[in-house]
Amino acid sequence: MSKHSQARTLLLAAIFPALLVTGCSSGTTQAMQGAASPAPPMESPDMSPSDMSPTQGTPTGGAEARSVVQNFFDALKSGNVDKIIESFSRDAIVAWDGQATAEGTEAIRTLFKDQVKDADKQGSHAIDEARAAGPENAIVRATSKQGEETMRELFVLAREGNQWKISELMTNKTS
Repeated sequence: MSKHSQARTLLLAAIFPALLVTGCSSGTTQAMQGAASPAPPMESPDMSPSDMSPTQGTPTGGAEARSVVQNFFDALKSGNVDKIIESFSRDAIVAWDGQATAEGTEAIRTLFKDQVKDADKQGSHAIDEARAAGPENAIVRATSKQGEETMRELFVLAREGNQWKISELMTNKTS
């Protein structure tokens, strides 16, 4: 297992229990913030204190991760599979509710070819939270509505060189 994969595994091990604790209580992040992050609640929907570099006052991880996820949603809505794939790292893992887990570029491409065929072009996507998880990782939580179905998404992003890429994506239906 590569160091990159080990770091992602440890990060997921730290946040996955918190995601389970939040369970069906969508709309609140109290359990997740208490278990996964010492950062205070976000004051702005666009940026939290953990998104800022302490020395320069410039946006870092959380704001950049938010942008990557928004680009992913835009590509998904437009049905552009190539743009969707550009959002992911080469060894990314996607656990899409109701589908087999897709690992790596080709498996993710196959998954999203099927997803964009069935996509509701009028669907909506909202980023609920985006925050840095250290200098090399970020977490983004989002909610999507497709027809009558509402989905929750948890993105783990990792820095690859000077770019952020989605390394893990997990979705499930709200109850």
